[in-house]
Amino acid sequence: MRFLCLHGMGTNPRILEAQIGLLRAQLPGSHEFVYLPGEVECDAAQGVLTIYPGPYLCYYDLPTADQVADAHDLVLTFIEDEGPFDAVIGFSQGAALASSVMLRRAKDPSLEPLFQLAIFICASLPFDLDAPPVVVDKAPGGRLKFLNAAAADGGREIPQSSVGAQSLIQELHSQGYGGMLKDGMHILRRFHLRTQPGGKFNMGVPTVNIVGKKDGYFQQGLSLAELGGSRGTVILDHGAGHEVPRDVLSVRKMTRVVQDAVEKVGFQC
Repeated sequence: MRFLCLHGMGTNPRILEAQIGLLRAQLPGSHEFVYLPGEVECDAAQGVLTIYPGPYLCYYDLPTADQVADAHDLVLTFIEDEGPFDAVIGFSQGAALASSVMLRRAKDPSLEPLFQLAIFICASLPFDLDAPPVVVDKAPGGRLKFLNAAAADGGREIPQSSVGAQSLIQELHSQGYGGMLKDGMHILRRFHLRTQPGGKFNMGVPTVNIVGKKDGYFQQGLSLAELGGSRGTVILDHGAGHEVPRDVLSVRKMTRVVQDAVEKVGFQC
């Protein structure tokens, strides 16, 4: 099986290769792992700087329409040039990007899925290129507000207590985006069943969702599982934080759920 591998923000392909090294070593059979580097340089992820050399990369350093569209194009062009791939494995931002590309493609029923299987590790929710963005309103005192960009809403403020505003605020500040925001900047919304009621989101393929209950993105990882495929969704909580588990028991469990999914996909092909 050929895996397309997408790294997290502030890392790079060599770091992801090390992060999933124990999983790769435990998986039986012959598999090929192909890594796609992000094109945007950024600060190193937490805990990376003193262990791994740079450059430190991401697929987008702000979730704007232009940057996320460029990231989609990067993935699709790579698949066209280097594919096909049987599965995708993504960590953190890499998982969000993979699922964003897959969900957007799934909106067109005439198109076949890009992959037969998706493995998401400590994922945040993906951004939706087709949903109306929100507009940043940065007050002189530094207070951050978001305005609905849709003309029908007249640019009214999104309540700070709303699910949509809170998820944006969490994302922008936890990733260090807050200081980079400019007044009037358009920020994409996430795919989310609660913030987009009635939305029929489905990747159409089995997904393995590896989450950690101590991860700040734990709930988003669970929500991503709700957007998984109609052919089966698996959730594994490794119990730790925003990381690929490396302890013996967690690696054994992770290997088992991934291998089970690989075998099921192979049986159905």
